[in-house]
Amino acid sequence: MFNLILSALVVLAVFAAIAAWLNTQTMLRDLEAIKKKLDIQEEKPKDLDND
Repeated sequence: MFNLILSALVVLAVFAAIAAWLNTQTMLRDLEAIKKKLDIQEEKPKDLDND
C-alpha cells in the first residue's frame, strides 16, 4: 500500500515538473513578444566583452 502511494506521488511530481517547465517556456515566449513590441534590445554585459 505504501509503495502505491509513493509511486502515485512520484508520478504526480513528474507531471507537476513538466507543467512548471511548460509554463516557464510560455512566459519566456510572451516576454520575447513584449520585448519585440516595445522594441527593447538585449544588452550584453560590458565586462564580458574584454576577454
